[in-house]
This record gives sequence, C-alpha cells and structure tokens, in this order.
Amino acid sequence: MTDLGAYLGTSALVLILCLVPLWLISLKARDASIIDIFWGFGFVVVACVCLYLAPVKTDYLILLAALPIIWGLRLTLYLAKRNLGHGEDPRYAAMQKRAEKKGISEAAWRRRALYTIFLGQGFLILLVSAPVWIGFARGFFVDQSSVSITTTIGPIALIGTLIWLIGFLFEAIGDWQLARFLKKNKDYDGPYETKPVLNTGLWKYTRHPNYFGNAAMWWGIFLVACQAPLGWVSIFAPLIMTILLTRVSGRDLLERKLKKRPAYKDYVARTSGFFPWFPKKS
Repeated sequence: MTDLGAYLGTSALVLILCLVPLWLISLKARDASIIDIFWGFGFVVVACVCLYLAPVKTDYLILLAALPIIWGLRLTLYLAKRNLGHGEDPRYAAMQKRAEKKGISEAAWRRRALYTIFLGQGFLILLVSAPVWIGFARGFFVDQSSVSITTTIGPIALIGTLIWLIGFLFEAIGDWQLARFLKKNKDYDGPYETKPVLNTGLWKYTRHPNYFGNAAMWWGIFLVACQAPLGWVSIFAPLIMTILLTRVSGRDLLERKLKKRPAYKDYVARTSGFFPWFPKKS
C-alpha cells in the first residue's frame, strides 16, 4: 500500500465503522440530525488515525493533527449541548417530506439515509480533511519510505497556525455570543417578523462570524500542510469547506428564512455577509 493509501484508506475505514452504528442509532431514535454532532468529531477521527499511523511523531505532524482535533472537539461539544434533546433538525424533516411526496415512505427514507446522509457526510469529511492525510503522506503512487518526513515547523506553518487561531476565536466567540443571545430571547413570543436580530459583538462586523472562522481555520490548516511535500495538492479542501459554508448548508440556506424579517433586511444592508468589515452607515 502506498503511503497516501495507508492514511486515506484507514481513515475511510474507521469513519465507516463509526458512521454505520451512528446510522443504526438514528433509525431507532428517528433522528437523522445526530450526524450533525458527529461532523466535527469525524475530523478528529481522521487526524487521530493519521497520527497513529505516522512512523515518527514529529513536532510538525503533531501540529498538523492537533489543529483539526481541537477544532473538531470544540464543535462537537458545542453542537451536542445545543442539539441533543431538541428533536430532529427541520432540514431533515423537510427532506423526509419531500421524499414522501415522491412516494418514498419514512422507513425507506431513513434506510437510504445511510448513504445519502451518513456516508455522504463521511465522504465530505475525507475530502475536507485532505490537508491532514496528504500532509502526513510522503508519496502518491509508489512506496516513498525513503523520503524524509517533515519535522520542523517552518514559517508557512506558523502563518497557517496564526490564521487558524484567528478563525478559532471567531468561531468560538461567535457561537458563544449567539448562544447567549438566543438564551436571552428564548421567551420572546411576538411575531416572527419582529424577532430581535443579533447585531453586536463580532456579529456587528460579519453576519456569520462562526462560518468565517470555520473557513479561516481550514485555510490555516491548508497552509500548515503546504510545508509538507504534497500539501499544496489539498487546496481543494478549504475551497470545498468555504463553498459549503457560504453556498450549500451555511449562510445562504440560513438567510433564506431570516431575510423575511424587516430588521434582518436592514442588518443585511449594513453588515458584511462573510468577511469581517466595518458596518455601513444607515
């Protein structure tokens, strides 16, 4: 097996061994959204597998594994605290209803969720974590055991770590500010259109500080990986994560509903949609 194949293949196998039991639990609980809690932990799994397989645990490889592990553990704990006990996420309920309109029963939809949702997200985890398993690898198609392993943490890795740290603070502080805001307004029982809008703290400078922070962290991890011989090949990974956060399941999906509120429309007009910047004057 090639060096790359060992890291990628073993990571994929361990992810499958985690995702199949998780899918079985979702069948019993009738809740597919438990996969969201596993999302961050999936990257922890990949990083731990790569670190375990590495013949030598150098400072550089420990750093490359530590960044996604820290990010993934924080995200997992945050989502577990936020989501557990609150039922299935409306996104999955909507997916099920669309399937029922096509004549697919709930039981059949939940069975298909193994590959449409659970293994599908596992595949995305592998793609986005490419800077890790490619950064650990020394070759693609041939045995590269004679190629030296990256050991020292150089300037580009330090820059990547700094970008990761900035992103981590944006995501963690943004999530904390959002949780505090929601707790403060949990008893609001007025019309949806007049519901308060979070526009203070980091949310004053970007409508999605947590999404921006998430993307920044993966660009930082990519730069850390670029110190390794093959790291630059993984540039598709932060691109995929950024697209997911801005065009697929992140910003755009969330704002379709929020833009129905006049106060949020005004917030959109004044506030940057992704990159932090000073708000426009009213």
